[in-house]
Amino acid sequence: MAGDDPAAKTEIIRLLDVLGYDAVDIGTLADSWRCEPGTPVYVWPYLGERPEGTTKEETQRWFREGPGEPVPTDRVKKLIDAAVRGPVGGTFAALPFWG
Repeated sequence: MAGDDPAAKTEIIRLLDVLGYDAVDIGTLADSWRCEPGTPVYVWPYLGERPEGTTKEETQRWFREGPGEPVPTDRVKKLIDAAVRGPVGGTFAALPFWG
């Protein structure tokens, strides 16, 4: 989560906690790029192992229909910290079926 209003972020984090989610505060809105497409935390950590030897269509199905996996908060924080600024808005080019 990113935002410029600390009180609002506190309330949202409290709500997410009640709903069963562990929110990670990544800073201000100016820091929100750290979770854009193409950054280490965007999508991939939650998918698990990508099946090897699949066709493009099978990979798309795995991506859309996979149940996803929880990622520990400390791992998310490390992935956020490892982000390197890319093009504004991120890039979907790293997705296995993009293009």
